[in-house]
Amino acid sequence: MKPQETHLLEFGPFRIDVGERLLRRGTDVIPLTPKAIETLIILASSGGRVVEKEDLIKRVWPNTFVEEVGLARNISVLRKVLGEGHDDSQYIETIARRGYRFIAPVSEIRGDSAESRSLAVLPLVNLSNNPDEDFFADGMTDELISCLMKVEALHVSSRTSVMTYKGVRRSLRQIARELNVLWVVEGTVLHSEGRVRISARLIDGTTEKHLWTATYEKDMRDVLALQNEVASEIACAIRVKMSIPEQARLAQSRPIIPEAYQDYLRGRYFWNNRTTEGLKRARDYFQKAIENDPTYAPAHSGLADAYAVLGSTGYDVMPPAEAMPLAKAAAMKALQIDDGLAEAHAALGYVKLVYDWDWAGAERELLRAIELNPGYATAHQWQGELLMGLSRSAEATEAFRRALELDPLSIPCNLGLGWSHYFSRNYDLAIEQHRRTLEIAPNVPMALYGLGLAYHHKKRPEQGISELKRALKFFEGEPAAVMLMSVTHAISGKREAAVRDLERLQQLSQQRYVPAVYSAFVYIVLNDLDNAFEWLNKACAERSSYLIFLNAQPSLDKLRSDPRYLDLLKRVGLKLDAPSRRLSN
Repeated sequence: MKPQETHLLEFGPFRIDVGERLLRRGTDVIPLTPKAIETLIILASSGGRVVEKEDLIKRVWPNTFVEEVGLARNISVLRKVLGEGHDDSQYIETIARRGYRFIAPVSEIRGDSAESRSLAVLPLVNLSNNPDEDFFADGMTDELISCLMKVEALHVSSRTSVMTYKGVRRSLRQIARELNVLWVVEGTVLHSEGRVRISARLIDGTTEKHLWTATYEKDMRDVLALQNEVASEIACAIRVKMSIPEQARLAQSRPIIPEAYQDYLRGRYFWNNRTTEGLKRARDYFQKAIENDPTYAPAHSGLADAYAVLGSTGYDVMPPAEAMPLAKAAAMKALQIDDGLAEAHAALGYVKLVYDWDWAGAERELLRAIELNPGYATAHQWQGELLMGLSRSAEATEAFRRALELDPLSIPCNLGLGWSHYFSRNYDLAIEQHRRTLEIAPNVPMALYGLGLAYHHKKRPEQGISELKRALKFFEGEPAAVMLMSVTHAISGKREAAVRDLERLQQLSQQRYVPAVYSAFVYIVLNDLDNAFEWLNKACAERSSYLIFLNAQPSLDKLRSDPRYLDLLKRVGLKLDAPSRRLSN
C-alpha cells in the first residue's frame, strides 16, 4: 500500500497532522475530540478568510442537525488548548453574527519532507542621508528576496506584497498575519564610499521574538557574495534543508563593477513599475549597465524583459518586429554568460511564445525557468499565458493561481487569472477575479475591459458598457482607448460612431505604432468579417503577441467555421483541436 502523503499545518508552536488528525505542540500530542480537530483543520486551512458559521457546521457535522451551541463549544475548547483568553485572539477571531477567521500565519507542508518554511523580507531601510539611495535599498531587498526564492523549501513573500509595507508603522505580528508567514526579516542597508553594510534580523511572526541578528559588510564589488551570504544564513537560522544544487547556487558569486550594478538596480526599479515611461527608463538603465559590464548576465536579462513588454499588445510602445528580436538577443546573451539564470530562460520562453510562435520551445524555456527558481512568479504567469493559448484551461488557471500564491498583489498575475476565466467561458469567475484585481488597483484599464467583456458575454449589456466606459477614462488618448471607444459604440449599436473611431485609430497609426489587431476587434463586433480577417492578417504579419489567444478568445467564436480562420491558426502554430495538445512529457 502506498504510504499516505505528509500533510501538515504549522502555526506558532503548533503543528496539525491532517492525515492523522492530531494536534501537536513540540513533541506533545494535545488531545482533542474528532469534531474539535476537524473544526481547527477547516479554520487553519481557510487562508485567512472568514468561515461562515452555517458552512462550518455543515462541514464538521455533515447530514446532521446540530445547533450553533455545539460549534461554540468546539471553538471554546480550541481557544483553551491554544492558550487564548477571551480578549486575546492570537489564532481564532470571532466575526460577529457571521463566523470565525483563523488569523495566525499558517505554513502548509505537503510531501515526505517537513521542511517547508514561510517568511517575508520587509523593505530594507535606507540608512543613507540621501533619499536618492532609496532605489538601492529597494533593489537590495529585491535581490535578497530573489536569492531566498531559489530555495524550493522556502515560501517567500513577493516583492510586490512586501513593498506595500514600506514606511508603514504596523506590528510585526500583524504583518506576518497579513502576509501569512511564520517569520519576518527586517533590516537596514547603508551604501557609502564604495562599501555596503546590511544588518538583518529574523523574527518569529507569532511572538515577535528575535531569533537571529547579524551584520554584514563588504566592498561594493562583492555585493553579490554579500547577498548570498545573508540568504544562506537566514535559511540556516530557520533550519531549511537546501539541496546540493541550491547550496551551490548560493555559494556562487563574482565581483561586479559597482556602476553597472547600480544601473541594473535602477532598471529593475523602473521595470517593476510597469508604466510606459518606466519601461523606457528601465531599458535605458539596463543598457547603461551592460555598457559598464558586458559580462553581467542579469543586466542582459533585464533588457530582454524590458523589450519583451515594450513590444507586447497593451503597451504598444514598439512594433513586435523591432522589440522582440532585441529581447530574444538579450535573453540569449544572458544565457550564454549564465545558463542558470531563471529570469533569462523565462524571457526567452516568452519571446518564443508571443513572437516566434514556437510553442514547444517556449514551454521548455518556461519550465526550465521554474525549475531553476520555483518562486519566480513571472515565469508561472507566462506559463499560464502559454497554456491559455493552447486552450489547456485547467492547467492555465492552476499556473496563474500559483503565480498569485507567489505574488498576490501582482497586477499582471491577477489580470492573467481573470482573463483565464474569461477565455474558459467562466464569466462569473472572470467577473469575480477582475473585481478582485480592481480592489488592489481601482484604475487598471485592462481589468475594466475584461470585466466589460465578461458582462457582455453574460448577456448583461448595460453593465458591460458601463465598465467599458469606466475603462476609457484611464487610457488617455492611447490607441487602446480609441479601440475601446469604438468597441463600446459597436456593442451599443452605434455603428456610425464606431466607424468614426476606427478611422481615428487608423489616422493615429500614421503617428505611432498601433496594433492591427485593435481594428480587427472592432470589425468583429460590427460583424464585418471580411475586414476583420483583413486586419487579423495584418496582425499576423506584424506578429502580434495577442494572436496566441486565437483559439481561446470568445469574441472570435463567430469566425471559427471560416476557412480563413483555420489558415490563421496554422500560421500561429495552433490547431482547432488545441485542447487535446500536450507538449510536455
